[in-house]
Amino acid sequence: MELKTYEKWWETNLGGGSYTHGGVEHKAPTLDSFKDWMGNPLEKDRVEVRSLFGEFQSILDAGCGGCPEYYGLKEEERSKYTGMDLTPKIVKFNKSKNIKCVQGSLNEIPFEDNSFDVVHSRHVVEHMSNIELPLAEMVRVSKGKVILSFFISPTQNLSPEHRISLDNPNTSGEVYHNCYSKILIDRLLDENPKVDNYRWINLSTENAPKSALVIEVK
Repeated sequence: MELKTYEKWWETNLGGGSYTHGGVEHKAPTLDSFKDWMGNPLEKDRVEVRSLFGEFQSILDAGCGGCPEYYGLKEEERSKYTGMDLTPKIVKFNKSKNIKCVQGSLNEIPFEDNSFDVVHSRHVVEHMSNIELPLAEMVRVSKGKVILSFFISPTQNLSPEHRISLDNPNTSGEVYHNCYSKILIDRLLDENPKVDNYRWINLSTENAPKSALVIEVK
């Protein structure tokens, strides 16, 4: 799989070097510290989202990173977990911890239709060039729920449009920080024949407001 420049961010920067964000140089996490760097599995918004999973026999964590959601699951649920990440070194690291993990993009999820009871993705689509393909793909491979968490909450403007923001183009720090339109997302879901219903929820956080989209599929 050939990665685009913005998709190479973690492969390029993860490993203890440094990266630039907002004009400031930051130390990048090592692989061993990556899981903790991504946040505590017991953070309020993570716990709240996992409470929405319900009972399941299979779950795909799309854009899993260091798999904090895996560690937040009950022991008996972990065998039902599959992680997916775009970054080869992250996939290799998770496998070394005996976590089922595959390489793949939310733009083209490498699973058949209706493969998972729950498809979950947290803080990923904001860093992608679009939301249309990831949203359609997550719905496609789900046979129950799709739960999508945003750290940049979509807006509901009277004149709906996505705000696509590419930082540091053509450098190792190239990354998207997009703010999507809730109205346009709703329109996509309304037009998808597999979507039964959906709802937006505000998540309990101590920092910036975050939201989640819960989709029930047919």
